Amino acid sequence: MQAKIARGTEPRKRLAIVSSWNENCGNASYTFALKKEFEKHYDVEVLPLDLFVLQKPSRLFRRLGDRHISKLASRLKEFDYVNIQFEAGLYGATIPSMRRRILQLIDAAPNLILTMHRLDMDNGSLFRGFVDSVRSRSIVPFRQVQVTKAIAALYKAVVDRCRERAQTKNVWIKVHTKRERRLIKEAFGFENCVDFPLAFLNETERDRVIRDVRRDIVLKRFGLPEGAKTIGAFGYVSNYKGFETLVRATSILPPEWHLLIVGSQHPQSVRPWVEIDPYLNKLVREIESGSVAAEGKPELDVAAHHAFPLGLASAPMQDPMPELRDRVRFVGNVSDDDFTFLLRNTDAVVLPYQEVGQSMSGVVALALESGARLFCSNALSFSEARRFYGEVYSSFDIGNYLEVAQKVQYDSAEYSDVRDKIYGKYNIMRSVEIQCQLFNGVANYAN
Repeated sequence: MQAKIARGTEPRKRLAIVSSWNENCGNASYTFALKKEFEKHYDVEVLPLDLFVLQKPSRLFRRLGDRHISKLASRLKEFDYVNIQFEAGLYGATIPSMRRRILQLIDAAPNLILTMHRLDMDNGSLFRGFVDSVRSRSIVPFRQVQVTKAIAALYKAVVDRCRERAQTKNVWIKVHTKRERRLIKEAFGFENCVDFPLAFLNETERDRVIRDVRRDIVLKRFGLPEGAKTIGAFGYVSNYKGFETLVRATSILPPEWHLLIVGSQHPQSVRPWVEIDPYLNKLVREIESGSVAAEGKPELDVAAHHAFPLGLASAPMQDPMPELRDRVRFVGNVSDDDFTFLLRNTDAVVLPYQEVGQSMSGVVALALESGARLFCSNALSFSEARRFYGEVYSSFDIGNYLEVAQKVQYDSAEYSDVRDKIYGKYNIMRSVEIQCQLFNGVANYAN
């Protein structure tokens, strides 16, 4: 029986969030945070994407995936507002499938905010790719340019469709960097675009995480000796993450330093009959080669294997360094609560990403919110984060493991005060507040 609505009150508006859900992925974690905050304003239902059928390329699964999207699209008319979380790979295994499905959802949504987690632009040259293929005697460079162009065309089609539909209904795009907002407004001519960084923790959650300093628990959990120090690598183990930089840094740090790799192989990289993911294999070999090098030197000159500040040329001899394999822990996937706990209780969180055109990293947002001692490479995505936050973490050049080793030991910069101030401006509550304004046609967010 339907509950009676009290006289003088109106029923709450209904919001649908289309996203991955209850999955081991960043989008699902972000949607969980969004849902909790949106529920203060609306009745919220997550319409989960069925990744089991959507991400398979066979004809049978293409049909099942299309049917699944059609069912979701038919349900959108039940809601007052719709938020679509758009990460292209969630919607299909081929670019035509991704395009067909996301456009169908855009068309069906009555009042829409499309959250675009990245924006790839066409900056490749088929001629350059052809020349590179001829020189290398491989079709790979040419194919890579073709794929880059196809993905860029997909994002253009999404923005173009939003612009078309905005002529007859309320449609906005939300991005996570100022660079992407500028591209959508200037390159694609769509004015209804706002930028806001990723945010996860509300005030209560943030206060609890920051107070939860228990590094001894981390040492016990991973079998590390008393007095050990930890470097944390967080997120999926993918080649652009540059985790080998941290392996090399660990190999030259003093023996009390250990590396925790919190994450696993990306689910979309799992292939039948593949013994081990190529990048993961590269990482394991790097660790083993460091261990073999240590085994071959029973009396190590520690000064040659430690990173020291400029001007410090020597150090006293110590016991032989333990094998590198004993100083690296593959933690695997953990719950969202464990993820933030480890961010807070790792001595140094290091993000050594390469530059691949990535949008804002969710790990950066969570690390800042949880009070992590954070070090980021000079990749452009982290530079974009600084356009919101300012100087709130330490940086190093991509691939420079010597710099990483030096800074995790000796960098004493303290950012807690400025982070508190920035959190007051960029938080999950403000993000949802802005989106509620957009849903209601009140676009007073200063861009």
